[in-house]
Amino acid sequence: MFRSLTLTGEQIRAARALGRLEQAELARRSGLSLETIKRLERIRGPVDANSRTLNAISEAFQLMGIQFESGEGVGVRLLEPVAAPAIPIRSGAAAPRSASGQLHRLIYHSAVRPEASVRMRDLLEDILQSSRRRNESLGVTGVLFACQGRFLQVLEGEKHAVQQVYGAISADPRHGALQVVESRAVVSRQFPDWTFCCGLFPVDREMFGVEPALQDGFRPEVLTPASALGLLSVVKDVQQTAPRVSRGSPSACPLAAECLDRECSVSYGEDRRSALPDCA
Repeated sequence: MFRSLTLTGEQIRAARALGRLEQAELARRSGLSLETIKRLERIRGPVDANSRTLNAISEAFQLMGIQFESGEGVGVRLLEPVAAPAIPIRSGAAAPRSASGQLHRLIYHSAVRPEASVRMRDLLEDILQSSRRRNESLGVTGVLFACQGRFLQVLEGEKHAVQQVYGAISADPRHGALQVVESRAVVSRQFPDWTFCCGLFPVDREMFGVEPALQDGFRPEVLTPASALGLLSVVKDVQQTAPRVSRGSPSACPLAAECLDRECSVSYGEDRRSALPDCA
């Protein structure tokens, strides 16, 4: 009996992350427009598209050894190792180690403790520098997204290294409410370098769409493993586009005034007030 193909926005984003594809490359491989790919990825749940469009996306991923599946979990699986396009490793990011052990992926979210959130931008700078050094030394890659005093991060690497990084995060007194979204063995890395991204900007609405986790603040607790992986894939993309690509250090962020992140905006406002001359 014929069964029509059904895909969700989360599945398409997760499959693209697994294949390490940019949206433009998926559009080229599937023969669809870039705007169509962006529109479908913004949808939460089953996408509104005809069978030709869905089959084009499915066939493009099948040629890469990636298959969509129904049921629990991420909703995509790797049939064979992906021959991923070359992705340059940015300066300071962690280069993947050779696979001398089983690869593992861990996704978690956490919150900044109130006493540590007073100077958020300095805190983000410290987390950026310490995480970059630690992850590079252990061969751990992934994406860290910080927004509204909440963190969402995926860590990939050898299991013992991932556990060591997560153990250090758990022991950091600045973190609270840690919750693991997913922890499992994987065939290959979906994030070959380590990326840090923070804040929200007006232009992000086009990329993130109506992502429920970003409605009324940042609520990573509503994310499933599939939607978390898809969101982090988009986060990696937006970090490489304007305005973030030219931002520089979070502690001296020249974009703080236009950032929609209330936690960062408060820190920015306090810094501005402290720099003003005392007129009393």
